[in-house]
Amino acid sequence: MKYSVERKEENIVLCEDDDGGQIKLDISELPHGVREGDIIVRTESGYVIDREETESRRRKMAALQKSLFNKKR
Repeated sequence: MKYSVERKEENIVLCEDDDGGQIKLDISELPHGVREGDIIVRTESGYVIDREETESRRRKMAALQKSLFNKKR
């Protein structure tokens, strides 16, 4: 299952799956450098950042924001 990193609170990271479910993970369980908006996947060796999915979702969000701001003009 894929999770989106929603926010960091001290040593806890709140993540959300595509169905809206949430989990809290200790930051030590995640790869170094993980940040809000990253998509992570659990593997046999732990969580990894799905860089391709992360970039895809960031591009979609940027396009959505651009279209919303252009409508207001």
